[in-house]
Amino acid sequence: RSLLLAACEEHFGGLAGGARRTPPLAAGGGAAAPSVLLDVHLQGGTAVALDWDSLGQRVALGIAGGPGIGDRVSFVPLSLACGGGLGEEAAELLFQGEVALPAGAGITDLSVCCLAEEGATYAAAACSDGGLRLLDASPGRGSVSIVRTAYCHGVAATAARLARDGRTVASGSSSGHVVLQPFHAGAGPAPLPSLSHGEDRAVAITGLRYSVLRADCLAACDAGGNLQVWDVRAQRHICRFPGVHGGAVRSLSFSDQNPDLLISGGDDGKLIFSDVGSGSTIREVGVEAGVSALSYHQDGYLLAVGTANSMVLVFDLRNLVSKAKTAEPIQRFSAHQQRAGGGAGAGGGAGSLR
Repeated sequence: RSLLLAACEEHFGGLAGGARRTPPLAAGGGAAAPSVLLDVHLQGGTAVALDWDSLGQRVALGIAGGPGIGDRVSFVPLSLACGGGLGEEAAELLFQGEVALPAGAGITDLSVCCLAEEGATYAAAACSDGGLRLLDASPGRGSVSIVRTAYCHGVAATAARLARDGRTVASGSSSGHVVLQPFHAGAGPAPLPSLSHGEDRAVAITGLRYSVLRADCLAACDAGGNLQVWDVRAQRHICRFPGVHGGAVRSLSFSDQNPDLLISGGDDGKLIFSDVGSGSTIREVGVEAGVSALSYHQDGYLLAVGTANSMVLVFDLRNLVSKAKTAEPIQRFSAHQQRAGGGAGAGGGAGSLR
């Protein structure tokens, strides 16, 4: 029920800036806590998804409204993190870049794509009514608007991801299917091959990610503990990892340094490192609680993990060498525990992380 923006020491760059260095440990040997730059209550809503708008310097939020409040997509300016608190002027700015979703369209996922050369910011919102709302949130427009709604699943859309060039959007459904379609009107949806579960064993797609280094590589995770990776140009599987997790997989992320490395986390409290090139599992690491979200830092060594008990843990991947014991983070943050209702995401926990 809150948006938190934190600087995890100087070596993380971004708003914190400065030289890269290993973060200090807190007194007594515990992991140090990041510095909070922005802490915003979501006015009766719950954040179910977020992404960065690097062009407009904003955080994009998919917010599920409470009773009598509709779902919405909001773009929060990062400039508020440097304003020393939320005064009246800041409060007016906070949700000015916002669009309300139609009644009955519960938001389940959100993806943002920024095209610097065109000055364009596009977004795709997966919704429970089966619709995929495609938005133009370009900074120069002055407002966020829905430009097109696509219905291609027949059941709830549970995941969405825009390609890096903004031309294509992938979406997943509660029936376990993934389809590709153009962002702007054009060719119809193209279904990707799926795992065969049978009609009585459909498992919802819980996340989609494009590879940072291979534009045609798309990965999906689902509620049955499975991972799939496709070549979207050829529309075929590259590899599959059926049952690799012992429960629902909640998040996955490709490496910015190694084109074959895919990291996933789920309800079983495990981080699993998979080699897309060989189709094999490289490493399995235990975390102190179920994983609800994860984000891989571009320097190749740091991984932020949101957990089901509302913690955010930052790991140095070079230290994750033992499978026998639970991994120790180099930083931890627990501010979401202070919110009534358990924090962001369905069922509580740190539900979305970037």
